[in-house]
Amino acid sequence: MVIKKITIGFVVQVWDTTGKRWVSQEFVAGDQVDYEDEWGDTTDPDKMSEGTEPYLPFHMIQPSSPALQFPG
Repeated sequence: MVIKKITIGFVVQVWDTTGKRWVSQEFVAGDQVDYEDEWGDTTDPDKMSEGTEPYLPFHMIQPSSPALQFPG
């Protein structure tokens, strides 16, 4: 089973007018989170694990990327 965790939020992007370039961006997560199965139907997040939900930081790097390092 595939579960999609959908977090509502926004992106803050910072533009340097002197250097004429983007200098940073961050995703700010809101409190609203929805869980759907692969067909778009609402599902129970408890199906993700037994106990604590697995954590994936909002770095906007794909989990398969070598740049993403998980502790432990």
